[in-house]
Amino acid sequence: MKLHGHARLELTDVHTGEVEVVESDNLITNAVSDIFNGYGGSLNKAMLLWRGDTGYTGAPKDLVSMFYGGLLLYDTALGAEPGTLFAPAAAGVVGTARCNVVNTTKNTTRGSANLTETNIDPAGGVVSYVYEFATNQANGIIRSVCLTHPMGALYSEMTEAPDASPTNIDRLAFGGALGGDQLLTGLLATDCYPTNEKGVLLYADPAADEAVAGRVDVENAALELSHHCLGLHTLDLFRRDTAGTWDSLLRTETLDITDFLQDVSANAGRYCRLCFDAEADKLYLVSIPAGSSIAVGASIKVREYDRKTLAAKDYTVPNNTGGTLRGLVSESRATPLNGTVYGGSLYMTDPATYQIYRFPLSDPTDVQAVTMHSDYMQPLCDAHDGRLYCYYRTRGVVLNTEKNELFSCEAAGYDTASSGFSTTVPVLGEPAAPLRRYLSDNRIRTERVLRANYLATINDLPKAVEKTADKTMKVIYTLRKGEDA
Repeated sequence: MKLHGHARLELTDVHTGEVEVVESDNLITNAVSDIFNGYGGSLNKAMLLWRGDTGYTGAPKDLVSMFYGGLLLYDTALGAEPGTLFAPAAAGVVGTARCNVVNTTKNTTRGSANLTETNIDPAGGVVSYVYEFATNQANGIIRSVCLTHPMGALYSEMTEAPDASPTNIDRLAFGGALGGDQLLTGLLATDCYPTNEKGVLLYADPAADEAVAGRVDVENAALELSHHCLGLHTLDLFRRDTAGTWDSLLRTETLDITDFLQDVSANAGRYCRLCFDAEADKLYLVSIPAGSSIAVGASIKVREYDRKTLAAKDYTVPNNTGGTLRGLVSESRATPLNGTVYGGSLYMTDPATYQIYRFPLSDPTDVQAVTMHSDYMQPLCDAHDGRLYCYYRTRGVVLNTEKNELFSCEAAGYDTASSGFSTTVPVLGEPAAPLRRYLSDNRIRTERVLRANYLATINDLPKAVEKTADKTMKVIYTLRKGEDA
């Protein structure tokens, strides 16, 4: 379906009444098209049309607002490329807003929807979202105006995010039937990586119609990668036996890790970590010394595997932070930030202060302390496009790898002591819609979810706009059906 978008910014000086107007047409990205036509194909469309929501209370009932009802203002021009689905980490969020919601919190990034002037007319093929920002909201330089999912309005990068509240920010789901839960249930570990467990889900590959899980077999000094059928393109009826058991295993690859693990005891699963960086297309196996902490001068081993060829490259990362680092890198319900490799860097934390350290694999001795702003990040919920995310019960936390800083945002999670934090699993070729992996009913389950801060449109302004405390701002964003972008 063709769409045309137009943005108009009106900045009014509260002292003189002078109004500055900046407006331009936009680019419609591939984000919403990819969501509809990705993992699950036409089933996704049928589910949305039937359900009328995305699995959280208060979802817009018109499909346009469901996917375009959020506003993101950036301080950087993002470029007119349809394949740009997320803002780079270098781009700062100046302002946000959500359709049909007035901001009554103390948050000075998020503005309010103008409920009177907003016009949503699906039958007429046009919607006009009107957002307003007070003098203390969205102050800064604005170079790009983008539409996103309504829940994207809860994404921002502040040193202190006030009034955060639990949301479904990390679990905007299409329903378990489309997430592969039934086909994947039973193949995944419910705790960590020890020899008696089945492994952790690393990624799904719709093109190959498979999902890949990994486990460390300490007894046989092996890394096992098990490939399981997803049944998206074809379904083998003979894979279910007369007892009703589904056998999803296609094949297993075994990689020798002799002398790589630093502990081979019965507790060895606590001291190794397997993770996957979809953007680098690399698997990483991390091995640390046994113990609750890693002493000064001790070393961490990292083995990098090319996903396609499984060619390996080893790194030795010394603890030259001047203090101890946290041990125990395995997963126990929550995926830890500690031991994560993303964007070519290993992330480790201090066990007492929660200080995050970044070790670039290109030069493991070049340890970099993350600017924490008196915050912390322990579990990891997601990592993509230069940012690492966690959603606590009280606020969301974002580690911006470009700025090497830890920020907070309004989004908070619904985690509990029994369910743990949810974690995304990459779906190759589908950056906007990964799988969510979570513990429920004493088993690991999966469902297809949305990353809510995708760029549905990109509107780089013809000139930079400066919003100050002397100005109010109105943003009018109109989408029309049936016109070329």
